[in-house]
Amino acid sequence: MSRLRHLKKIFLFALVMSGCLISPVHAVDRSESPRVMFVNPGRTGEVFWDMISNFMAAAARDLNIDLEVVTAERDHLKMIELALQASSSDNPPDYMILVNEKLAAGKMLDELPTSIKLMLLNNNLSAEQTDKYGVPRQIKENWVASIYPDHEKAGYEIGTAIIAAAGQAGYPAMNENLGLLAIGGNRATPASVQRVEGLHRVMAARTDIDLYQTIHSQWRREKAESQMRGLIRRWPETRLIWAANDRMALGAMDAVIKRGRKPGQDVFIGGLNWSGEALERVRDGSMTASVGGHFMQGGWLMVLIHDFHAGRDFSDIGVEFTAPMSVIDTNNVALYLSVFGDQDWDRIDFSRFSRGTKEAGFRYEFGLDKILAQFKGEK
Repeated sequence: MSRLRHLKKIFLFALVMSGCLISPVHAVDRSESPRVMFVNPGRTGEVFWDMISNFMAAAARDLNIDLEVVTAERDHLKMIELALQASSSDNPPDYMILVNEKLAAGKMLDELPTSIKLMLLNNNLSAEQTDKYGVPRQIKENWVASIYPDHEKAGYEIGTAIIAAAGQAGYPAMNENLGLLAIGGNRATPASVQRVEGLHRVMAARTDIDLYQTIHSQWRREKAESQMRGLIRRWPETRLIWAANDRMALGAMDAVIKRGRKPGQDVFIGGLNWSGEALERVRDGSMTASVGGHFMQGGWLMVLIHDFHAGRDFSDIGVEFTAPMSVIDTNNVALYLSVFGDQDWDRIDFSRFSRGTKEAGFRYEFGLDKILAQFKGEK
């Protein structure tokens, strides 16, 4: 028996030296569907974040990606906990999609293992974080890419839309200024901060608008309504209400109606997200506009992961992408709702947005126009 064991050792040693027996290493099998986890920072039932997840899931189904969505219920500490738990599980994801809610991305970039490829969505890094982490692949090699809306531009467009609507209705009167109330999300999240900065850019170019007050309603409809009831009493000359998302815009609308005002006639409200209820209010004229389309950014990350996992890297194009956003108002709300009023995103052929084998001169085009072009002739 001892002679047999000795021969086995010699045989195994020979295999190792010849390279026939190697130690197992972690590697992504590109023949398998990529496993992706999205750590959703929103609450269950929160319209915008549900739209993000649903659009992302439709793209994942179409592109053969194994997607799991976990929800942090607006708790940034739970968001970090969920990410770290998944990374240390027996079956960690190949890719993880994170959001810099309340600046929590820094801790996750530091603590998640380099074996997991990371993508950031929706909230870009703060200036201080950028000094530390740079851009994707610069300092953290497993941070593959980011996609963000232009939040500042979106805030600007909300302000421009409500001011234009007031002007068309005859406000302000001669020698009068328009009074405006602004509702931000929270003070720490970059998306909220940058949208408010966009409003300030509008205000800097207008001497006939008075910004009465900016409040922060934590993205919540009920809180916006509660706060706005008191503010409308304090500022009865308010004609414009700017909100950083649709939920808070709808909460403000609830409040002004209870104060006897007529949204769309003597007060003009704009929000952001293209939520179903908000678009219905745009269609009936009680809400001026909703800026949106950025809920699609999760689907666009699925396209990027699909290409990257297949060995078609996009670093020659870039590693930071802008999620297109557009204004929906009375001019185009009917067209959008006729195509996607039911939010059936499975109708979209996401493979058309993939790089595929295209190389020279290729650019990702993720705009709404490109999506609607797939349905020309159906309506």
